[in-house]
Amino acid sequence: MLHSVFKNTSVDLKGLLASYEPGEILYVPIDVAKYNHSSMVINLFGEVIVPKFDFPYNNHGIQFLAKKLSTAQKQTHARKLFVALESTGHYHENLVFAITQLGFDVCVINPGDSKNERDNIHAKTDAIDLAAIAKVIMSNKGKRSYMPDCIYYNLRRSSRTHRQLTQQETSIKNIITMLVDKTFNGLWNPENSIFSEKWGKGSLLFVENYSTPQQALRLGARRLADFFRKHNTKLTMDTAMKIIQLAKNTPARPPEMMESDIKALKANIQVLKSLSSAILEQRKQMVKFLLQTPGTYLLSIPGIGAIYASDFTAEVGDIHRFAYAGQVISLAGTAPGKHQSGQLEKTNLRTSHKGRSLLRMTANQIALSLDNHCPEYHDYYSNKLYQYKDTPGKAKTATANRFIKLAFSMMSKETIYHPRAIPLMDEKDYHDYYQSVWDKMKDQLKPYLSDGIPVDNYLTRIQHQLEEKYGIIP
Repeated sequence: MLHSVFKNTSVDLKGLLASYEPGEILYVPIDVAKYNHSSMVINLFGEVIVPKFDFPYNNHGIQFLAKKLSTAQKQTHARKLFVALESTGHYHENLVFAITQLGFDVCVINPGDSKNERDNIHAKTDAIDLAAIAKVIMSNKGKRSYMPDCIYYNLRRSSRTHRQLTQQETSIKNIITMLVDKTFNGLWNPENSIFSEKWGKGSLLFVENYSTPQQALRLGARRLADFFRKHNTKLTMDTAMKIIQLAKNTPARPPEMMESDIKALKANIQVLKSLSSAILEQRKQMVKFLLQTPGTYLLSIPGIGAIYASDFTAEVGDIHRFAYAGQVISLAGTAPGKHQSGQLEKTNLRTSHKGRSLLRMTANQIALSLDNHCPEYHDYYSNKLYQYKDTPGKAKTATANRFIKLAFSMMSKETIYHPRAIPLMDEKDYHDYYQSVWDKMKDQLKPYLSDGIPVDNYLTRIQHQLEEKYGIIP
């Protein structure tokens, strides 16, 4: 049953409007640009109180805007101002903060909704854009964009930076692999088993300093083993002998032909080292802010570590702003489509994908991780794969939505994961189960814990909950 024809409505807004006379309400649409913004002031009847004016984003410009709004309030005896602007990449964020500091509430709307309010969608001017924004807020249409508070903003920024850096790391690793294939073909062939981890310290140290078979042969097995020992690697004489034997059997181009390849290899390894260091710092930053949110409880689910928990929490934001899990699913754009007209009703249509793409991506990645590590979700995913034999993507989406429902419940109620299929246990079994959960959570976070984490954090809360209820040992 529809309670309102508007996309967004709330008891708070209804009560707010009922508290003022029509003449006491003003609307302030702002058209955001990179450096200079436009605005105007209108009343509830659409009459222009203050014509369009421009102001720059600097202290003088913000003061100019405040003076314009103050003048309009005095002129009309208005008691309430609705300030609204479009979400425009990152340009609106600083402006929202500055206006909020002036004491005004700011509504951030989706640009697509204001576009739909233009009288002529083919015409675009600042005045037309301002009128369209005003129509959206006056009719309470459109989706409101979420501006996270300090903790969630920093978590989202570090999460997205981590994504960017890991993508760059993958690209650099692909380049390095290609160059090693050129300079020392077969060195990283998994069938040779020379290096247990090709991105390990010893492996990278070797290819950075001795990139070709000729260089390895000149060094010899004994000096190569000394080189590994001198740099505190775990590689031994056995590894050195395997490398020398491979060098003897590997055809190689003359060193002068590979000069640029060798230089490129060294340069990319240096970039990789810098990226690896930066990624670790971002992970520490993510954990620092994750532990200040209920997203910490997600770490108790098998298959979800610090990165997945941080990415999910960063994109969802404050869980308490949602009334039910379906709203988070809509935000992710993973809700099954539905079409109803007259007696015709179609369900289980393809998902809309109209949502936050990074949240959708994270939820789908988590679904696959849960399939591999969480027995309860492995069974669910397997059943869905059987149900959707011809469309396996639906199984992943269904698992993602099931996880979102679980995450919503755990984060909003602040509870540890407890599998549904777990058998009845006595007090000692519960103690052992939650002790193992606690130990795994600590192990996941250990590499990323750093200074700056507040003493009162959700990990500490979880520890106290488990100590009081199950007597776990911290």
